[in-house]
Amino acid sequence: ITDRTRQLRDLAHWKDPAEMVDAIAQQFRLDKWADQPFRVEVWIEKDALVGVFERVCQSLDVPLLSCRGYTSQSEMWVGAQRFRGRRKGKRTQQTVVLHFGDHDPSGIDMSRDIRERLELFGAPMELRRLALNMDQVEQYRPPPNPAKETDSRLAGYIQTYGDKSWELDALEPDVLAELVRREVETLVEARAWNAASRQEAAQRKLLRAVSERWDDVADYIGEGR
Repeated sequence: ITDRTRQLRDLAHWKDPAEMVDAIAQQFRLDKWADQPFRVEVWIEKDALVGVFERVCQSLDVPLLSCRGYTSQSEMWVGAQRFRGRRKGKRTQQTVVLHFGDHDPSGIDMSRDIRERLELFGAPMELRRLALNMDQVEQYRPPPNPAKETDSRLAGYIQTYGDKSWELDALEPDVLAELVRREVETLVEARAWNAASRQEAAQRKLLRAVSERWDDVADYIGEGR
């Protein structure tokens, strides 16, 4: 259980510059997607699942958006501008949105809504709904719920899927993470990714060396003055 509404916010503190440089070394990242043909984003219906997706998305350097139901118009506009910026200049990249939502009348419709509204804003992208889909319901057999009778999309849903619905949360976290990882790996050009990873590791090593020899760096700078 995670309470995301009550958090203590404070400033970071360091005992000396060497400690700060060491922290920077651990956080330093190159944009390994810069030379890739695609840019991938993961969009999820529920804020409660951020913790499940955050770790795998961070490990793959993939942005994660919690839509909190139907995505707001302002967030769609911001996303559209982001996607359009990737198709300008000499280097163009296709955006792929990996969408995860419940298998219920609104959860299914949200994938359509995202695709159509981004297209309305002229955003070039491809949306792939990775879960929850009927084949996954049949494979993993999550517990069913009655489809909400108050949902305006109920009739169309029943015609296609029946009167039962299933929540994305019912899939194991490892299953959801593997869905993301497997799909992202199909979109990555390995040679460029590995080259960027090697460069990133070299830069981190340099920063760690600066941290370990901070006294020498400080003396050198002092002499330069």
